[in-house]
Amino acid sequence: MKPARKISTGIQGLDAMLRGGLIAGRPYSIVGGPGSGKSILAWQFLLQGRKEGENTLYITLDEPHFEIRTNMESMGLFDEGIKIMDLSPEDISHEGEVSSLSFLDTELPRQMMRLRPTRIVLDSTTSIKALEKDPVSARRRILALMRLLSTREDGTDEPPITSLLLTEIDDDGPPLESYLARGVIRLHNSVVRGARVRALVVEKMRGTDFDENMRPMRIGKGGVYIADKDVMIIQQ
Repeated sequence: MKPARKISTGIQGLDAMLRGGLIAGRPYSIVGGPGSGKSILAWQFLLQGRKEGENTLYITLDEPHFEIRTNMESMGLFDEGIKIMDLSPEDISHEGEVSSLSFLDTELPRQMMRLRPTRIVLDSTTSIKALEKDPVSARRRILALMRLLSTREDGTDEPPITSLLLTEIDDDGPPLESYLARGVIRLHNSVVRGARVRALVVEKMRGTDFDENMRPMRIGKGGVYIADKDVMIIQQ
């Protein structure tokens, strides 16, 4: 059987943990608390696509597009070629009962047909669950989005779509995205004895071998960096 095609995440240490990168054409969940680096990691994933000549799309339901670009530019990660679909409260205008979710349903397929992206980031599924309120409806919507974000509906021979779905840590247990996604990468951000500790662990990755050890992570100019030594204990 032909081995699955892998694509680079744009983060050397993470690619090493994934034995060469993510399997193309699948949805993945990036889980972490506020400030853990989810958006930065996801932007680097899109930036790598741009470096390889791909079309990319960042969908935001939380932070307005101009703040995202300003934040990434301050870290040396700016690329105006990355398209942003802004559904944040600051940007989207509604009439009557139209919501950002219904707008997402109608506009996202249209933008995917227009832009033909091969890498997509959705920030965040947590906002979808908050807007949907009913857990069953939220599960159905997120599952439908995963299918949409990873499928070419028109039967073309274009490269498959690989998507990252950003998710906040759920105090009630593993978020449903962890079960629905083909892989789960968790970012840890805690304070241990007065010092900030960041780390990354690949919790699940179907169809490929991967490094199961927790690795130290740093965020600085140029984005996220993953070390090659283990983290033995992370206190939450």
